[in-house]
Amino acid sequence: MNNKGLLAIAVSACLVMLSQGAVAAKGFSYSYIEGGYQGVRADSIDADGLAANLSYGVTDHIMVLAGYSHLWQDKAEGFSSVDVDIDRFTIGGGGHYSITERIDLVGSVVYVNEQSTGKAKYPGDDSKSRVKGTREGYEAVFSGRIRAMDQLELTPMVVYRNVGDYSDTGFGLDAIYQYHKKWSVRGNATYFDDDSATNLFLGVRFDM
Repeated sequence: MNNKGLLAIAVSACLVMLSQGAVAAKGFSYSYIEGGYQGVRADSIDADGLAANLSYGVTDHIMVLAGYSHLWQDKAEGFSSVDVDIDRFTIGGGGHYSITERIDLVGSVVYVNEQSTGKAKYPGDDSKSRVKGTREGYEAVFSGRIRAMDQLELTPMVVYRNVGDYSDTGFGLDAIYQYHKKWSVRGNATYFDDDSATNLFLGVRFDM
């Protein structure tokens, strides 16, 4: 078994332990909705779009997760022109454990479904080929939420993704600035080495 598979098992094991004896975290919200810009920059693909995510704390230490994003892809390796829409759906859950009032350990696993539709043109061809496909898999995230200042939260994370025939481990950083009791601005950048891919998110979060 490779290191990526071991990482996924380790994250799953952390979730089981968290669900059996975790203490409610203080100072962090796990019930929120957010929306904003989503982008992908990689050697083989460029895409921009919108994303919406939901987290709901069903107990003091367990949350359910759901997300949707729609990306417009205008670059793909091996094609001279691309016009493809990518719809991505996620659903799953996670757990969190409070180390201090300013630090939480968090783990999550979500099911991923990606649907691609559109057209792409090979170099030298006069017509575009139809693109339609579905990829399924999962994504596991292990992170630490850190309250760096009263209004600023930083979250370094490790992400393991296995969707379709693609699998890779990435490293990312969340930054959340709370400008109101219920409202925050969130930015995220996650880098995957295999395709030199950087996933970007910038949006607004509302704590429920």
